[in-house]
Amino acid sequence: MKILISQISVDKKLFEFSVNKETLGIPELREDVKVQADIYLTGETYTVKGHFSTLIELTCDRCLEKYAQKINHDFEVVYTSEEKVDRDDNIMYLDPQDIKIDLKPYIQDTILLNLPFKKVCSDTCKGMCASCGANLNKESCTCKKEKIDPRWDSLKELRKSLESAEE
Repeated sequence: MKILISQISVDKKLFEFSVNKETLGIPELREDVKVQADIYLTGETYTVKGHFSTLIELTCDRCLEKYAQKINHDFEVVYTSEEKVDRDDNIMYLDPQDIKIDLKPYIQDTILLNLPFKKVCSDTCKGMCASCGANLNKESCTCKKEKIDPRWDSLKELRKSLESAEE
């Protein structure tokens, strides 16, 4: 994912490459990351606009089944050697001595930041039964549905005594 600076000019140049999933160190990756990027020089900065896609495998938080999810992400990142520039997520510092731009850290961070916080295999996932652990997407549960927490028993007694006092 390294691009020689000497290959970059004012004209847009398309780079296409694939990044081996093992080199990124993200265990959820199931296929290599395919990257397409236009790179061009503007003054003292190098602008990279592109797109990457890959496939990840996640475990559903509701039913604990594994499922695959495609990640498609457009990005734009600017590499600059100016030290006094305001840096944000899309502006990266490039040492003046560097002869290559390495997109690997940016792609790696972007994939990690775009992993879903709540992993759900589908919007209609029913999850698991809290009592018996049955996957409700595959089978019906035979557990008793009227399960009441015994910690509320004393409040039930208080309610009954208040209702009988009112009569």
